[in-house]
Amino acid sequence: MLKIISHRGAAGLAPENTLAGIEAAIKNKADVIEVDIQLTSDDRLVLIHDENLARTAGDSRKVRELKLKEINLIQTISGQPIPTLEEALETAGTKPLLIDCKGADWAPPLAKVIDQHNKSKPLVASSSFQELVIFRNLRPDTATFYSELTKPFEAIQTAKVLKFTGVCLLYSLYNPLVYFLAKRYKLKMTMFTVNRPLVAKFLHLLYPKAMITTDYPDKIRARKHLRRRTK
Repeated sequence: MLKIISHRGAAGLAPENTLAGIEAAIKNKADVIEVDIQLTSDDRLVLIHDENLARTAGDSRKVRELKLKEINLIQTISGQPIPTLEEALETAGTKPLLIDCKGADWAPPLAKVIDQHNKSKPLVASSSFQELVIFRNLRPDTATFYSELTKPFEAIQTAKVLKFTGVCLLYSLYNPLVYFLAKRYKLKMTMFTVNRPLVAKFLHLLYPKAMITTDYPDKIRARKHLRRRTK
């Protein structure tokens, strides 16, 4: 059965990385909800993709230079506040989050937040394998995914050697050999970002064990032919 990861909350249905996006993902029956986090200057984790606030709020300052109380005062372009990871976990409830960790030094604060929120079992992804190892050592029971934008075979080898749970790869990086090796090494797979239902159908037929990340969980879930075929 196809498993859907709703991208940046549900970026096609609500402003990205917001509580409204998480609620939209839940409403549209996403299996997992992906969010991005950045670390503030006082070591709080907030939901935002970019290292600065230019695209989110027309503000050139970097998230890492601001305290949480300063983040709370910022008026975003969408009108939605920038939530903390704690708020995101509370909103998601038992629905698992795939937490895509940006930047550096996030491992100890993230482990602390997860320790304090036991309603669900989040998944943690990062393109920094060094920071991911630190986090994995702090939280060995939490699933870890190595993210890669250009080198799928290197990502698979890194995940295998460092004993991560799986890999997050651009859907265009998948081919039969990539898929075969990930399966052989018993790595879980995600592919991002797929927004066309027919493309999602094709990819699911080729790579049925890979979870598909999408901005539009409503459109992908609505395609009955994406479900596992029965006799």
